[in-house]
Parts: sequence; C-alpha cells; structure tokens
Amino acid sequence: MIRINLLPHREAAKKARKESFMASCVLAGIVGILLAGGVYLYFQSLISDQLSANSLIEQENARIKAQIREVAEIEAEIAALKARQAAVENLQSERNLPVELMNQIIREVPNGSYVTSLNRAESVVSLSGFAQSNQTVSQLLRNISENMPWNTQPQLIETKVATVNVGGDTPRQVYGYSLNFRLDKPEQEQEQPR
Repeated sequence: MIRINLLPHREAAKKARKESFMASCVLAGIVGILLAGGVYLYFQSLISDQLSANSLIEQENARIKAQIREVAEIEAEIAALKARQAAVENLQSERNLPVELMNQIIREVPNGSYVTSLNRAESVVSLSGFAQSNQTVSQLLRNISENMPWNTQPQLIETKVATVNVGGDTPRQVYGYSLNFRLDKPEQEQEQPR
C-alpha cells in the first residue's frame, strides 16, 4: 500500500525555518547587545582610568606648583639675605675708611704744605690747604695719584696766592690750594668674588 502524506509538510518546514530564523535573530540581537555592553564597559573603564590619571597629574601639578612657590620664596629670601650681607660687608669694609684716609693724607702731604680742611661726600674727597710753592702742590698731587691705595684721579680745583701770619707780625706769601680726588677701589679688589 502506498502511503500519501497529505499533511502540509512544506508549511511545517517553512514554519520551522521561520522559527529557527527568529531564534537566530534573537540570539544575534542578544549577542550584539552583550558585545555593545562589553565595549561600553571597556571604554568606561578606559575613561575612568584616564580620569584617575588626570586627577593624579593635577594633584602632582598642584604639589609641584606649591614646591615652586616655596623655592621662589626661598630664593627671594636668599637674595634678600645676600643683599643684607653685601650691605654689612660694605659697611665693614668702609668702617675703617676715615682712619685709613687720614693716615694716607698725613703720609702724602709733603713738607712745606699743610691741610686746612678735609671733606668727604660719598666717594669724593675735597682737600684744601696751603703750600710754600706750586711745586709743593704738584708734589702733593703726584703723591695722591701714585701712592694712595685707591684709584684717586686727583683734580686740582684752584691755586691762589695768599698771605698768612706765621708768627709775630711777619706775613708770609703762600699758595692756597683746593683739590678733589675719588676713593674708588682698585680693579683687582672689585673683581674678587665673595
């Protein structure tokens, strides 16, 4: 006997293929959603790692800026201390200057001459007095120029004939002079580092 299947097998196969296709679509959708979620979570972890690295860098920058401010303050304090030290050293070096100046003037004034006034303003010294002759005045200028421990650069302001009483009633003719010179340190002393 021949058996004939009259059931709609094509529709059942078509329905099975359709159900299989729908199941694979749902499965593909679920896998896609899972992959998208995984990628999203991966990128979120990268972003959070980068944000934590950025916050660490900002903290280190703030710490370094604070250290830079401290270093700048310390450098300013050092500069102020160096300025004070230089001022103290300058005062120390000039402390004995008036005594040295007087001693040098006494040594360099030649015989036949005497000083009537000695004034100092900053590094310029004004000297005036009387001498027996103009040669004595030029000897004084030469002595100041050559023998003083400073770069003096003496300049004669004036010489004039004057009359003075040396004792009794005998007036004597002398030469009054006035000159200026500087008290600059020699170059080798200025160049020495401290």
